[in-house]
Amino acid sequence: MTQYTIVADIGGTNARFALASQTEEGVHTQEVRFYPSKNYISLEAVVREYMSSLPEGITPDSACLAVAGPIDKYSVTVTNLGWHNNVDELRRHLQLKHLKVINDFVAYAYSIPLLPENQLQSVKPGDAMKCSPRVVLGPGTGFGVASLVPMNDRWHAIACEGGHISLASTNARQAALVEILARRHSHVSVETILCGQGLVNLYKAMGTFLDAPTPLTTPAEITAAADARSPLAWETLDEFCRWLGSVTADMVLVQGARGGAYLGGGILPRISEFLQHSDFTRAFGQKGKMAEYLEPIPVSLALKSDTALMGAAAWYFDNRDS
Repeated sequence: MTQYTIVADIGGTNARFALASQTEEGVHTQEVRFYPSKNYISLEAVVREYMSSLPEGITPDSACLAVAGPIDKYSVTVTNLGWHNNVDELRRHLQLKHLKVINDFVAYAYSIPLLPENQLQSVKPGDAMKCSPRVVLGPGTGFGVASLVPMNDRWHAIACEGGHISLASTNARQAALVEILARRHSHVSVETILCGQGLVNLYKAMGTFLDAPTPLTTPAEITAAADARSPLAWETLDEFCRWLGSVTADMVLVQGARGGAYLGGGILPRISEFLQHSDFTRAFGQKGKMAEYLEPIPVSLALKSDTALMGAAAWYFDNRDS
């Protein structure tokens, strides 16, 4: 009889669920569902919604929840929703025998080695150093970061809160934009500009800097206007990609990720062509004495944003007994 585990990727915008199983051929997912996170009052509520939707006779006794926020042994916080849970209480309330909770970018990072080549787009070619760490990062509702470290012929993912480090400027215009953002935000972090709402924040700051009107209010409106070559939207998205290149290089340097950088999240696959022709690569290499260190490091874009479900399943089957 097939044993199923609930796997989930729960962020500030969407909660994605599936049933996972493992066979000799590998990991499989089915019964995939998406729910708007803001429609639920708690982590427990959205998990119950999924459990109630399963076909009669399927009652999994285990789950692996990948959530957008910090986790320790006993508690979990979904940062952008204000959800807080005690992990053991959550397991008991859901009547599960086993419950694992991991960071969403840990799950996303675990999916990267499973992706076929046709789901990866080269943003910056290079020559990855074998048996070296990789960094996985990207903007969505927030800005996620995780590292993949090779250990005993397997990859081990390490979560971090890199999206909340202070945003660094690399030129006079960026310095002026940081100053404008600081008038509106108590802490100007990477996530202040490199996420969905962050794109809107950057657009409004750019409007102030250029003394231009800012009628657009959503990331989708800004990216559509940039595609139509609207000057302010285009300048904003171009600066977004430039800053992303600089931040990606920072993360590579901090984590010694000579195995490469992998971009993901919900935004970048939708602007993949713009990113490809932006100043991302130039900004990535502008690190002074470290330019030579960074030159051979490849950067790839994962073209699918929903692979964390497979990553959560892979993580669970590797770690369920730990």
